[in-house]
Amino acid sequence: MFLRHDMDELLAFDKSPAISIYLPAHPVGREVRQDAIRLRNLLSEAAKRLGACDMRGPEIDRLLRPARRLVDDEEFWRHQEQGLAIFLGTGFERIHKVPVAVPEELTIASHFCIKPLLRLLDSTGSFWVLTVSAARTRLYQGSRWTFAGVTGLDLPQGISEIWNETEYEEAHKASPTGRNLRASGGVANTQAFGETPGELHKTQLIELLRRIAAAVEPVIKRQPAPVILAAEPKIQGHFREIAKWKELLPEGVLEFPDAMPSDELHKKACAVFAPREDEARAEWLGRLQTLLGNNGKATATPEEIVKAARYGRIDRLFLCEGQPLWGSFDEAHDRVIAHRDPREGDDDLLDYAALMTLRQGGNVTLVDRTQLPPTGPAAAILRY
Repeated sequence: MFLRHDMDELLAFDKSPAISIYLPAHPVGREVRQDAIRLRNLLSEAAKRLGACDMRGPEIDRLLRPARRLVDDEEFWRHQEQGLAIFLGTGFERIHKVPVAVPEELTIASHFCIKPLLRLLDSTGSFWVLTVSAARTRLYQGSRWTFAGVTGLDLPQGISEIWNETEYEEAHKASPTGRNLRASGGVANTQAFGETPGELHKTQLIELLRRIAAAVEPVIKRQPAPVILAAEPKIQGHFREIAKWKELLPEGVLEFPDAMPSDELHKKACAVFAPREDEARAEWLGRLQTLLGNNGKATATPEEIVKAARYGRIDRLFLCEGQPLWGSFDEAHDRVIAHRDPREGDDDLLDYAALMTLRQGGNVTLVDRTQLPPTGPAAAILRY
């Protein structure tokens, strides 16, 4: 599964040559063997191009070896998704099976080609899913195409944690040093005043939800995206009273999440999110049109877009799939040279603009060609 941290690795690689190989893949059928043959042909073409750039044979072999090993790996070809993306460079190799169809393509440049993967990480199409029950807490990052649990977070896992702390405090309340520094202090104290079991359970549940909100909020604020809460109605109500995040959608998955397979949870989350995705894209396009109409901080001129991306001026880049802009960027003279048809040494300048925009903290949104101004295949909202 291709996630944002995988893209960040590609964005950070800045050595030349950077070899990008894309090809459609087939999980079953006679085409499976043809996929391996297509990869072999693309690697042969890559070797020719590298040799034409005066790279020596042993160095070419070292660069291409990780991909060449795959050609005869029958087990590898038996487990494919819709597309295969391979990235090779000096000291760098990444092989990604992706859930979307990609064109058959070989690129050798000073950076990796990322445009075929942009739809997987379109910021207007990404969301969080937070699942909460009295026993378990999970956080997922997803989109229409991807869905994966977030690792490395110390999330509270159930009321049992709170209960154990309560028991500990009760057993040690006579000791001046027997205090739990993590708890808020309210849970054990309320029991001392004679709460009923039902009241105590609610108090512990509220404390659990407070801790979950405190643990998850920094993650959401670092990478803002809509949050879908999957929980039973009672927990939904309590959590929404605690977490006043603007990212938390009013709609949620109103079911017990612990027994739900991840693919089913993904499907239900996408159903909740789909209307929001369309609204977000329309809102950004409306803002673009307003800025363009008022001569504001926006542009639809390809040359201006490439320069703005290079210098970190793009807040949001709008692209349509499948439309390259061939040419080069002469940084020494701050000049963009664009061609209608590709020439020797040309780069897809829109791929370069997307890479530089993402590398410098901007966003990329994919739209239909009809939604862009007629002047070009891209547009951008600028920071300044």
